[in-house]
Amino acid sequence: MYRLLALCWLCCGVAAAENCPLVRIVPERLPDLTMPRSGHSIFYVNGELTVTGGHTTNFVTTPTAEYFADGEWHPMTMAYSHDNGFAIVLRSGEVIIGGGHNEPLGIGQTFMMERYTPATHAFEGFGCLDRRRVLASATQMGDGRVIISGNHYAADAIGCYDGRSQVEHVKDVVQARSNPYIFRTADDDAIILSGNDQYDKHPDTVWADRVKGDAFRVPLLEQWRPVYFDLPFSSDACSTGDCTYLLSVTDKSGQLGIVVLRDTTFSLLPTASPIPMLGPYGPVAYKGPIIVDSQRQRGYMMGVDSLYHHQYILAIDYAQQPAALTLYYTDSIAQATTTIPVLTPDGDLMLVGGNPNTNYKPLSCVWLYHFGTEQQAAAYKWPVGLWWLVALTGVGILAYNIYHRRRRENGAVVDVPVVEDIPTDDKDTDLMERICLIMDEEQLYLRCDLKLQDVAVRLNTNSSYVSECINSIRSQSFSQFVNTYRVRHAQELLRQQPDMKTATVAANSGFSTETSFFRNFKAVTGMTPREWVGSLQS
Repeated sequence: MYRLLALCWLCCGVAAAENCPLVRIVPERLPDLTMPRSGHSIFYVNGELTVTGGHTTNFVTTPTAEYFADGEWHPMTMAYSHDNGFAIVLRSGEVIIGGGHNEPLGIGQTFMMERYTPATHAFEGFGCLDRRRVLASATQMGDGRVIISGNHYAADAIGCYDGRSQVEHVKDVVQARSNPYIFRTADDDAIILSGNDQYDKHPDTVWADRVKGDAFRVPLLEQWRPVYFDLPFSSDACSTGDCTYLLSVTDKSGQLGIVVLRDTTFSLLPTASPIPMLGPYGPVAYKGPIIVDSQRQRGYMMGVDSLYHHQYILAIDYAQQPAALTLYYTDSIAQATTTIPVLTPDGDLMLVGGNPNTNYKPLSCVWLYHFGTEQQAAAYKWPVGLWWLVALTGVGILAYNIYHRRRRENGAVVDVPVVEDIPTDDKDTDLMERICLIMDEEQLYLRCDLKLQDVAVRLNTNSSYVSECINSIRSQSFSQFVNTYRVRHAQELLRQQPDMKTATVAANSGFSTETSFFRNFKAVTGMTPREWVGSLQS
């Protein structure tokens, strides 16, 4: 009955989407945080996914942080909690964290600021803001200064941190805001705007304040209001490059739109189809800013269904004219969330903690959505009328897991499996031999930025031919093929030096991040690096 109801919703959703593809995606569940969190900041720094501050169960602020390494979360102690504060990763590699609620239950604001040094995992309180702030935003300018603006149920202004212990007042704002966007338009100038004032109300007139120069009205944003989200985020995540940003907006009917900001000009982004407001499981509630992967020229916006049972991700291929849209959705998952995602160096999305629908019971779950890595191949359109294929795949995965579990229980060392070539024509076989030859002799896989195009150019052929050849003969995507080499190299390093740090093994094997190394190592061997080294010694 449930599947029939879901199918009905899907049919309605397809009609509403008007040719916008609806694609099922299966997220990967990573180890949970050491504690449930919301109102926290999330960022990548020094190759580590890091979470700072926020509040935990019962809406109690927590002056703690944690970073992900070796397949697990490592707790740290902060100077302050910064629940709904801001965090900005500086070009120096340090992180400045400031503001937040000064009491549980989301009450009050603070002056507090602290510095996080990733190399030593150390926090240090060092100064104070120009005023008590919560739900403020910050961005680093081209000249090195950090501009701070925004507040909640308190006065707002523009402040500047220039490396000293105090944030200096720059100027008052024409329109006070909560959790504003700060969009850099020049090395020494930025636009500041939001759809909500400091009391969470929609002003009749939307103004954009500027660090330099006078504020100005934005008539388009009076018809299309910026989507508001009451969690910390960095406006830099919305940048497509060259002072161009994507901004999620809604009209009075609730229809979602996308505004492009170039320098100081606002315009609607033409899309190949209307943004779908209905998914396979009912209406989609979109939440938060558009997170941009400028390398792949794609933006992402999160959404949930009304019961928080299903996660939605709207993908926007903004380089196409008009922009192509795809709505990804999950089956029912435990603990769908409205937290703002973080983009990984691999081009994947991670959802870490957040709220389902109450501040008193935040989540500790961590979901990884594979968009930039080979796992995206697991996403497929539904329904396709091939349920037998899904069943066979599930049986295969179950058999694979049972096999490796029994080998681990018997103390066997699981090495990278050798994939036998599937018979094909001579041209494919010859090309595959050439691919393997340059991989073995030149160790191209040790380049963390290796792309399919690089291999194709090296072999004087085209990317499609290389990709199809690998897929046909090895039954792997290009990423899977390369990562198999990387894992094999990592195994050799660990055989020689079992005590080598995981981060060092990852870097020396061609992985861009420790998280990517851990995930691929376990996918190939069925074990974590630590478990695999232990099996060598048993």
